[in-house]
Amino acid sequence: MNKFLIETYGCQMNKADSNGVIQNLVENGFIQVYDDRDADIVILNTCSVRKSAEDRIWGRLGYFKNLKSKKDLLLIIMGCMSQRLGEDLLLSNYGIDLVIGNFFKDRIEEIISNYKKTGQRLFIEEKDINFFNSYPEKDNPKKAFVTISHGCNNFCSYCIVPYLRGREKSRSSKEIIDDINNLCKQGVIQVTLLGQNVNSYGLDNNDINFPKLLKLICKETDIKWIKYLSSHPKDFTDELIEVIYSEDKVCNYLHLAVQSGSNKILKRMNRHYTVEEYINKVSKLKSLIPKLNLTTDIIVGFSGETESDFLDTVNLIKTVEFDDAYMYKYNIRESTLAAKNFNDDVPEEVKLERLQKIIELQNSIKHKKKLTRIGDIFEVIPERYSKKNENEILGLTKEDLVILFEGTQEDFNKILKVKATKVIGGSLFGVIEN
Repeated sequence: MNKFLIETYGCQMNKADSNGVIQNLVENGFIQVYDDRDADIVILNTCSVRKSAEDRIWGRLGYFKNLKSKKDLLLIIMGCMSQRLGEDLLLSNYGIDLVIGNFFKDRIEEIISNYKKTGQRLFIEEKDINFFNSYPEKDNPKKAFVTISHGCNNFCSYCIVPYLRGREKSRSSKEIIDDINNLCKQGVIQVTLLGQNVNSYGLDNNDINFPKLLKLICKETDIKWIKYLSSHPKDFTDELIEVIYSEDKVCNYLHLAVQSGSNKILKRMNRHYTVEEYINKVSKLKSLIPKLNLTTDIIVGFSGETESDFLDTVNLIKTVEFDDAYMYKYNIRESTLAAKNFNDDVPEEVKLERLQKIIELQNSIKHKKKLTRIGDIFEVIPERYSKKNENEILGLTKEDLVILFEGTQEDFNKILKVKATKVIGGSLFGVIEN
């Protein structure tokens, strides 16, 4: 039983973790397959940030339960859903053999071997986290995710992540530099630094802070592009703004989750900044980098949100003019501070109505801002062929904008110059510059 299939759900950090799990298993003689009919082992690396994410996993578990009735199969659940539900997954009658939380992914091969000998099935107790080495993305080997920290100390009242990922732990800066240099030797030209809150990197271990880490990567590695996820506004400093502006390798892309435009709601969310502070930081950035690609997260219908609070969010969107936004209606998550302290008191129909309003507003802003990009020449890494046109390539710019252009297989695995020529719907189109 050494052929494994892995399915990954949720955040980019889960994708990075899965890459580490794959390498761990392959180095120990396991064989990765991509069709469950060929697999002896199925691993689901799960997400719990929203109930909808867990619902999707339950659906897949139903499928694999049926598959197990037809063949020998070791079914392993790991990640945030495992950390949250633990033994309940083993008692769920879905045929799950092993449950591995967020603190044991680095021991996957050892755990499988131990299970075959002892039958031990549950691994969720928190232990000191070990960071995986990073590997090029399978679908685009010019890119890689590099985890720089694990866990979160913020305890936003709506968020379950700190309870599942544990307290913040930063990886040593030397280890990060060595990791990125190794990726460069493998031909990687872009890294995305990952952490629940990259801005607070180094504060837990007296290592260098995040702006200094960015400068160190620029100086001591040959990587060409540096992106990072995710940033918390409360830790977004003037020092970091200066680095984004001054270091060419640091991409002009920032995801800075605001969540609400109401100070009352931000306080209830335990976000530790005001709308005014957020706008001030964004204004500083935009004054230095007018072409900054700024994206955000927004939640509507949080506990206690009145129509006035919602209109504050609408006004914030109009004021900042985000290039894009991930927008959600609030769904209560058990075990969070909000679930313990606040009622989920905004009616569902009101949540949906408010969500639709900001989606329409943001889409109009997004289209308007895309039009201002026509004529710009971008550096682009091709990602894949378009699903709608076999002669068209979908690429990501250095600013993390999606752009479509005609190209051939020879255009992959290198940085291209692409001139934006038009916007159709929500998509930017261009042509390769010679």
